[in-house]
Amino acid sequence: MSLGGDSDTIACIAGGIAQAYYGSVPETIAQEASARLDNHLRKVTEKFITRYNLK
Repeated sequence: MSLGGDSDTIACIAGGIAQAYYGSVPETIAQEASARLDNHLRKVTEKFITRYNLK
């Protein structure tokens, strides 16, 4: 089955639903994802997490 050009959108929606259902992402996964971001995007993400009290 091919999802075509919408696969990134579907993954984002599925991720949002999973977080709402399961709660926060396990710390090991969060650390690995954060390590893959460049410095600018990491700082933006950390600011978002802090502002909306997501940790």
